[in-house]
Amino acid sequence: MVARESQVSVAIYRKHLRLFRYLNDTWILTELLRPELEKRANSLRASRSRAKKPYRVPKGNSTAVSKRRDEDIGLVFSVQHQRGIFETNIVSMVSRAEAFLQDAISIVACAYPQKLGLLSDRAGIPLELFLESERREDVIRRFVALKCEGLMFGKPSEYLDRVAKVLSIELDPETVKDFIEIKASRDIIIHNNGQINKLYVEKAGDRRRGEAGEELVIDRAYFRHVIVTIKKLSGAVQSKTEAVFK
Repeated sequence: MVARESQVSVAIYRKHLRLFRYLNDTWILTELLRPELEKRANSLRASRSRAKKPYRVPKGNSTAVSKRRDEDIGLVFSVQHQRGIFETNIVSMVSRAEAFLQDAISIVACAYPQKLGLLSDRAGIPLELFLESERREDVIRRFVALKCEGLMFGKPSEYLDRVAKVLSIELDPETVKDFIEIKASRDIIIHNNGQINKLYVEKAGDRRRGEAGEELVIDRAYFRHVIVTIKKLSGAVQSKTEAVFK
């Protein structure tokens, strides 16, 4: 029993460290890259050339030529400096955070099959999993993977609640609210071109950062908030599971 609990704790700790390293690397790279983006943007937008220069772009199995003026490319750099680099990384960081949560659930549920019932409201393991797998461990592993994947398609409030139940821990309500808003911001970045809609307002609740029709602020301060929040969430999962499975 002690060995199994220790293995669970160590496995989650390693996943946590990997996420922390990724978050830190992302911050460092962004901090180093943004001044270069701004410098390049200013240089290109100050160009007096009206010539359209050729740029190679993918097309099928080959490439094509897309022509742009210096000022056009300068605008691309400017957008990335001001907002784009933050948006891209926020989308990626939310995905990494959710992957960490899935990993933590999987580690615990596979080690303690009695927790399988907490993964879903629907009882029972599909018959096809038994028919397709020879070993009991493979059935459990595939069932857990299936349920973890399905969880992430639900509301963040719901899958975070599942995470807490499976891991036998409690998550800080304020951190949970912050993460739910971050996930709602991520959805706006991907699906609504950064414009707040009613769905965002509903999802974010009292953490909303604007009203429907407004542009969602994505800047350095918010980017930092995202990293800090995900670190708090990951750190809480790691430390609290370590206390439970020690």
